[in-house]
Amino acid sequence: MKLLSETKTLTAAACNAQMELPLQSLVREIIDAATDHANALGFGYDRLLANGNAWVLSRLCVEMQRFPAVGDTYTLTTWIEATNRHFSTRNFEITDSNGTTLGHSRTVWAGIDRQCPVAPPARLRFASKNPTVTPYTVQVSDIDSNRHLTTARYVELAVNCLSLDDYDRCFPGRFDISFMKECRFGEALDISHSLDGSTLDVAIANSAGETCCDARIILTER
Repeated sequence: MKLLSETKTLTAAACNAQMELPLQSLVREIIDAATDHANALGFGYDRLLANGNAWVLSRLCVEMQRFPAVGDTYTLTTWIEATNRHFSTRNFEITDSNGTTLGHSRTVWAGIDRQCPVAPPARLRFASKNPTVTPYTVQVSDIDSNRHLTTARYVELAVNCLSLDDYDRCFPGRFDISFMKECRFGEALDISHSLDGSTLDVAIANSAGETCCDARIILTER
């Protein structure tokens, strides 16, 4: 089973203000498809958990020509590009009902011993000297079964750094995120962001000043 494809229809309830599939929802679907495919291949979460191991998403990027609109039927297909002793590279293609490519995603997953932290991966560098900083405290609805901030919530925190006017004018043509440290329930965070032309850079740090993740959204004019 080298490929796994999942087809969905975008309902009005699942749309954003632009009547399109939100970036954070696409990221959720990417993670779900990766989980389904790993389970089908016999190395999913339950299999690794039995050996005291786990999959952790290390890096993710998404490039879109356009997002599915309300009522559109679209297909998400995933496959594994490469593996080594520590990491697995998994790719995705998003196509419309005619088979036309809407975009792609590339993810890097680390297989870790749950008793040991994964080494920080290569990451984006937040370089702004005068960022806008917004405080945030991790809520109950933000966490997953590991009691960490979910990947989709990281995406939402980045997405919320832009205005509604920004999204009416543009869509996220490319999104990158790199994780360094988990954020846990009740933790106080600082969300720093800076918009330079069409590029939004975001850094999320904890109260100790440690960077938990860096993200970048490159906007494309509609």
